[in-house]
Amino acid sequence: MSNHHPSHGRITRAASRLALALALSTGAAATAVAATPPAATTVSATTTYTYQTRDYPGSSQTILWGINDFGELSGQYSIAGGTAHALVYRHGRFEALAPNDLGTYFSASGGPTDFGALFGGYADATGKQHGFLIRGHHFKTLDLPGHLNTNIDSVNLFGTMAGVYWDADGAFHGFLRQGRDHFTTFDVPDARETYPLGISNSGEIVGYTDTNPAQTHGFERDANGTITIMDVPASLSTIIFAINEHDQIAGYYVAASGAVNGFVRTGQQFQDIVMPGATATIATSINNFGVVAGEYYDNLGHRHGFVATPVRAMHHS
Repeated sequence: MSNHHPSHGRITRAASRLALALALSTGAAATAVAATPPAATTVSATTTYTYQTRDYPGSSQTILWGINDFGELSGQYSIAGGTAHALVYRHGRFEALAPNDLGTYFSASGGPTDFGALFGGYADATGKQHGFLIRGHHFKTLDLPGHLNTNIDSVNLFGTMAGVYWDADGAFHGFLRQGRDHFTTFDVPDARETYPLGISNSGEIVGYTDTNPAQTHGFERDANGTITIMDVPASLSTIIFAINEHDQIAGYYVAASGAVNGFVRTGQQFQDIVMPGATATIATSINNFGVVAGEYYDNLGHRHGFVATPVRAMHHS
């Protein structure tokens, strides 16, 4: 989901930083780093997709952050350029998410999980950002004690959470929350920032990291804590947002030409996800049927939600 860190330039710098989070408690975990895997191949077409725009009615901006196996969606919307508020799409319609709990300041949502849990981040009157979790009709704020800001980025079906926290220096750091109160913080070694964005039921975490603000790298952290850097071949920057239970990952990259395209990686192959007519496409989530959701920019710079549905496999050499 989108983390509206005070510096919006950080979000738009690589086209649109996004997330949710939470963090800390029992010390940082020791982290091993694996070498970048053998070069994967970029293919122009392995799967055909149909694309649909999905915008909150009357909105000036819609960003989708999540999709589950039932086609339910989450994200954020703005009316007339106003403050973004979290949204959910279910039963065939959009609705503002928990307006009484999330208030009138910034909020955004990820999920729903297949059990219906929604999560994300919201700001208070001071600008401090809090994580939240909604199960059924129960709303819970989840803050990381001793830190200024938290966001929940992803929750799996076992309730394990991945996300970020940040303090006055504005640097993002990752966390894993298992059980009720067991937190493990982690960073990619030597990285300036570590930003987890998705978690699978087996505990694999994906996200992005960087050593300087100009270039981001995707990463995958396995259940044992080993981190592998994973970039789209020949890209200038890569951000991974999501992973499904078939080890497909989704995100976006900046090409050498400057184009910003979404992608899905299946096995060792990357496939572009590009909304027809868009000037930039960002894939933020993928469900277990390979359906992708995200956002795209039109030629006026307006942001819209989209859903891309695979329709058939194509043979390739």
